[in-house]
Amino acid sequence: MNNSLDYDALKSTLHTLNTDDTISSAHGILCGFACVKPDLNLDDWLNEIIVSIDLNNLSEKSAHEELAMIFNETSLQLNDPTLNFQLLIADEDSKLGEQANTLIEWCQGYLTGLGLQKISTTDDDALEMIKDISEISKLDTDLLDTEKNAQDLNEIIEFVRIGVLLIQETLQPSKQDFISPETLH
Repeated sequence: MNNSLDYDALKSTLHTLNTDDTISSAHGILCGFACVKPDLNLDDWLNEIIVSIDLNNLSEKSAHEELAMIFNETSLQLNDPTLNFQLLIADEDSKLGEQANTLIEWCQGYLTGLGLQKISTTDDDALEMIKDISEISKLDTDLLDTEKNAQDLNEIIEFVRIGVLLIQETLQPSKQDFISPETLH
């Protein structure tokens, strides 16, 4: 799957701003918040991850533009009928420990984002997925760079990715069903 959000290019975005969040955590917050607040806008998210921003400061203005791009791209991905949504975490080219750390940061941020609004669902699958993401956010990150560990981590990442889409669909059912172009032919 193609991810237009490149972790390596964006990981230092928040360094010039007044925040303790990493880009993975901030993206998790965005995704969780988007699941519980259908009318989420850029300022809602920015108010949760940064204290202030000076748009007259060129480095802060640049960071703001990158955050706006992340917000817009993530909004498109979360609503993509082909499920082309990706977590903003370290990719396979990074050490396994960094991948695991960024996944944990992302999951912690996601849970924070979900907590920004009241979740109203009795759907057992969605509630179980939230519980599973909570457990994943507590994983041990001391992983050896082995093929087996890499495969396991990739399966966990995919589990979280699909879980987020399930939670979003449960909390905000699609207004229309997606019909694949292949089924029309």
